[in-house]
Amino acid sequence: MVFQVDKRKCALNYFLSGLYNRYNFRSAQFRLKAKPMQVPYSILGLDDGASKADIERAYQSLSERLSAGSFPQRAEAQVKKCLAAIQNAYKSLSEKKTITHESGSSAPDENVQPQKTHPRLGQICVASGMISMEQLCEAVEAQMETGLPLGEILENKQFISRVELEGLLLGQGLIDVETDTRDLIAKRLMAMNLASADMIQVAQMELKWTNGTIVDVFVRHGWLDEKLAEILFES
Repeated sequence: MVFQVDKRKCALNYFLSGLYNRYNFRSAQFRLKAKPMQVPYSILGLDDGASKADIERAYQSLSERLSAGSFPQRAEAQVKKCLAAIQNAYKSLSEKKTITHESGSSAPDENVQPQKTHPRLGQICVASGMISMEQLCEAVEAQMETGLPLGEILENKQFISRVELEGLLLGQGLIDVETDTRDLIAKRLMAMNLASADMIQVAQMELKWTNGTIVDVFVRHGWLDEKLAEILFES
């Protein structure tokens, strides 16, 4: 595999070369499995079964900080999504429309091994820094219109080269990612409509060779406003 000189691409190249004996080859549809779950507690950043006082405190704090915050224009849509999700979560909990125990909000069972599968080509491209999520969406739209393979479209649009495409296709089978994320922050992001399954899987891949959290990856890519992230996920 040959990649152009770029730190992120070189990191992927190095990462792929060391994975052959560490990861299993599996065939599965690449999709985060959505478990049936009630998400109000998660949206408010609370543990399952939090008290009414904690619910009220979390709702008031988040609502006030999000409403009073000065955010860049590009983050306004995200803030609106958060406010709507928080309002709905608070209303649901206040009206007792949720079950007592919220599946997915508590710590994951370490004895249960997560299922894994191979990432899709476009997700590897984003994780490696070769293309942006916007370019991936553009390529996917073209794929739906033409029926051509995604790799061919990426090459035709000059988003990646033939050498890079061949290397990525070779390395695609060497990477396993979880089909059911155990990261509670990832689940909260998805519950608030701030993340797609593609974004979560890209972040999972990046965290295999970089330090940080899913929030760090989202901020770095510009998928989540930094100030909004601080409000939602402060210690």
